[in-house]
Amino acid sequence: MPLIYILVFLGFFASALVSPVLSPMFLHPVEHGVLAQGTSAATRAFLLGVAMSMMRLGEFVGSPVLGQISDRYGRKGVLAVAMAVTAVGNGAIAWSIQADTVWVIIAGQFFIGFAGVLLVLAQAEVAHWSTGAEKTQRFGLIYMASSLAYVFAPVLGGHLADKKYLSFASYSLPFYAAAGICGLCSLLVLWRFPKSGPLPGASQRFDFGKGVREMADAFRIASFRSLLFINFFLYLGIDFVFQFNPVYFVQQWDFTSSQVGWLMSYTSVSMVCTQWLLIKPIGKRWTPRIITSSSAICLGLLLVLMIIPSQWQWLCLLLPLIGACMAIGTTNMSTLLSNTASVASQGRMLGVAHSVRVFGSALLCFGGGILAGLAPQYPILVGAIAAGLAGLLLVVGGRRKRNAAHS
Repeated sequence: MPLIYILVFLGFFASALVSPVLSPMFLHPVEHGVLAQGTSAATRAFLLGVAMSMMRLGEFVGSPVLGQISDRYGRKGVLAVAMAVTAVGNGAIAWSIQADTVWVIIAGQFFIGFAGVLLVLAQAEVAHWSTGAEKTQRFGLIYMASSLAYVFAPVLGGHLADKKYLSFASYSLPFYAAAGICGLCSLLVLWRFPKSGPLPGASQRFDFGKGVREMADAFRIASFRSLLFINFFLYLGIDFVFQFNPVYFVQQWDFTSSQVGWLMSYTSVSMVCTQWLLIKPIGKRWTPRIITSSSAICLGLLLVLMIIPSQWQWLCLLLPLIGACMAIGTTNMSTLLSNTASVASQGRMLGVAHSVRVFGSALLCFGGGILAGLAPQYPILVGAIAAGLAGLLLVVGGRRKRNAAHS
C-alpha cells in the first residue's frame, strides 16, 4: 500500500505543478505569446474552456477502457504506460508553448486526460485488498496523498511560471517538470509495483466496443445508476473548484500564476488536515451516505458565499471550509461506489463512474469557458448548484431506502 500512496502523490504532484499555469497563460493578454495580444477576453476564456474540456473528454474515453484492461490483464503494465503517455503529453504542451502552437496544447490535454487513470487504478487496488471501514480509511489516505501534492506543487509550479520571482521562469517550465515526474512514476511502477494477472471473472479477451456496453450495463443496476448520477453532480461542483477557481482569481483580481498557486495550496492544506484528522472518526459515527450528502450541501452553500465578497481576503476564511467539504465528500463517495461493485469489477465499475462524471465535466468546462467570458462568477455558481443537487439526491435516496425497508 505505501507504494500506491507514493505513486498517487507523485502523479498528482505533476498535475498540480501545472494547475495554476493554464488560466493566466490563456487569460493574461500581455505576458504570453500563444494567443495574439489583441485576442478578446471572451475568446481567451472560450479557448481556455476548450483546453480544459479536452482533458475531461480524454478521461471520459480512457477511464473505462483502461480500467477494463487493468482488470483483465493486470494493473502494472497499464499504469506504467499511462504514466509514460502523461509524460509525453506534458512535454508536448511545454514545447507547444514555446512554439506558439495552441492546437498542440489542446491535443496534449486530451492525451493527458486519456491516460489519467492513476486514481481509478489506485482505488481499485485498495478496494481489492480492503473491506468495510478499512476501505474508507485507505481511500482517505489516497485522497490525502493527492491533496498533499496540492499543498506544495501549485506554489512551486506558479513560481516556475512567474518571471516576477524567477528570472528563468516561463509557462513551459512547469510542464517540463511534470513530464519528468511522470516519467519517473512510470519507471517506479515497472521497478516496484507488484505484478498482477487477470482478476477472477475478468479473463476473457478484451473487446474495445464492450466498454460502451458495460457502461450501459452499469446504468441498468438501479443502486449503481443512482450513485452514478450523484457522483456526476458532486464532482461537477468539485471540478469547478479545481478548474475554475483559478479562472475566477485571474479574472476577478488579475492574479498571477504564483498567487493562484498560493491559494490552491492553501485550500489543499485544509483537505490534507481533514483527511488526516477527521475521515476516520467521522466514518465511525455516520454512514458514507449521510457524510457525503452533508458535505455536498455544505460545499454548494460555500461556493455561493465565495462569489459574493468583493475583496479576495475573504477567501482565506472560505477556502479551508471548501477544502474540508471536498475531502470528506470525495472519500465517502468513493466508498459508496466501491461497495456497490463486485470484487472482480472494481477497476471497470470505478472507471465507468469516473468516466460518467468527467464527461459531464468536459461539457461544462467547455460551457464554463463561455460562461467565464460573460462573468467570472457564473462557472462557480453552476458548480454550487451541482454540488447542492448531489447532496439533495442522496438525502432523497436515503429516505426512499428507509421507507422501502419499513414497508
